[in-house]
Amino acid sequence: MKSNIKISRRNDLTGVLPALRDLLDTCYPKPPRDVFYRLIEQYRIGFPVYIAVEENEKIVGFTYLAPNSKGGTLESLAVHPDFRGLQIGSNLVRRLIGENRGVIQITTRIPEFFEKLEFKSITQLPDNSYFMIYLNF
Repeated sequence: MKSNIKISRRNDLTGVLPALRDLLDTCYPKPPRDVFYRLIEQYRIGFPVYIAVEENEKIVGFTYLAPNSKGGTLESLAVHPDFRGLQIGSNLVRRLIGENRGVIQITTRIPEFFEKLEFKSITQLPDNSYFMIYLNF
């Protein structure tokens, strides 16, 4: 099951929405289970999308950057539970920060993961998530 994983970049979500919905619903199972719907509302064609696909074409990882004038926000990082521990999430984030300059920001509940990738914690938010940044100039 643990096969070769390829990460690709694309600039739209054409043809992958059903698979992304399955992945996001699997990775974010707790209510409100709205990550996919927020993606649909917030994503704009042209935002850089990073998808990890195994050899049978199953999408096993995903993230994207919502750009702004100073960099952007890393959004919706997800790795299928059966493929965790294989560095897929780290590789998705490294590819994103390697191809996008500026201040990359994120809010997360797993700050330890992002600290390993050199993100800096700025503050803990009222919902117990963390606001973090990566300076990439």
